[in-house]
Amino acid sequence: MALAFSLVYKCSGRLNLAQGEIANIGTYLALVFATAATPALAGTGLANTLVPLHPLPVWASIVMAMITAAALAVAIERWIIRRSGDNAPVVSIGLTIGMLLVLNSTTIFVWKPVNRGFRSPFPTDARDFVTIGGARLRYEYIGTLTTLLLVVALVSLILNRTKFGLAFRAVSSDAGTARLMGVRSGRVLSGGWAAAAAIGTLAGCLVANRVILEPNMMVRLLVFGFAAATIGGLDSLSGAVVGGLAVGVLETLMIGYVRLIGADLSVPVMLLIMVITLLVRPTGLLGTARVTRV
Repeated sequence: MALAFSLVYKCSGRLNLAQGEIANIGTYLALVFATAATPALAGTGLANTLVPLHPLPVWASIVMAMITAAALAVAIERWIIRRSGDNAPVVSIGLTIGMLLVLNSTTIFVWKPVNRGFRSPFPTDARDFVTIGGARLRYEYIGTLTTLLLVVALVSLILNRTKFGLAFRAVSSDAGTARLMGVRSGRVLSGGWAAAAAIGTLAGCLVANRVILEPNMMVRLLVFGFAAATIGGLDSLSGAVVGGLAVGVLETLMIGYVRLIGADLSVPVMLLIMVITLLVRPTGLLGTARVTRV
C-alpha cells in the first residue's frame, strides 16, 4: 500500500485517499472470480457468464481482479480527478475522500457488511512452515514477502528500463517541461494510477486470509500504508519499501513487548511516530526536498 501511495504521488504530486477502497473492491472481485456461482456472493453469476473456466484458480482470480481494479482507477483518474485541474491539490484530496466514501458505500451495498473467508494463494496448513534458528517461518509469510519483493523489483525494472519508465520519471520530475517535450503526461498519470490500484489489490488479496475480508478491511491497512509512505518519503519508491518494513517491524514489536500498547492502540502510536518523523525530517527518510524558485 505504501508503494501504491508513492506511485500516485510521484507521478501526479497528489494523494489518493481512495486507494484502500479501490484495493478493497479489487479483493472482493478476486473472491468473486474464484467462487462458483451462488446467490450468497453477488457477482458470481455474472462472472460465471462472462469469464471462461469460472471459477478461476486463486492466482488467476487475483490477476483478473488486479486488471479490473486498474481499469476502475484509470476511469476515476481520467473522468473525476483530472477534471479538478492541475492547480487544485486540495480539491483533488477532497475528491478522493468523496470517492472513498462512495466506494465504501458501494462495497457495503453490493457485498453486505458480512465477514467472508478468502483462501490464501500459499499453503496454510498447520505443518506448512520451516524452522530457522528455532523460529518457525510459515510458508504463507515467506510467499507474501517474496511476492512483494518481486513486485518491487518489477516496478523498479519498468521505471528504469522501459520507455514508459522514462516518461514516468520525466513527468514526476517536471510535468510542465515533460509536456513541452512531447511526453503524454495523461497516459503516464493513468499508468501510475493503474499500477497503484493493481498493487493495492494484490496487497489486499495477500492479507485478506489473515484479517478477514469485510467492507472496512482496508481502512487499517490504508492508515499503515500512508504512515509507511510518509515515513519513507512520499516521492520515493524505495522509501515506501523501507517505510513499510519499518512500520511492520515497529507494530509487531510494540504489540508484542509493550503491554500498554495493544492492537487497538497501534494505529494512533504509529501516527505519532509518523508525526515525529516529519518534525525531524519533513521529506521522510528517503524523500527529496522540492526546490522552489522565487
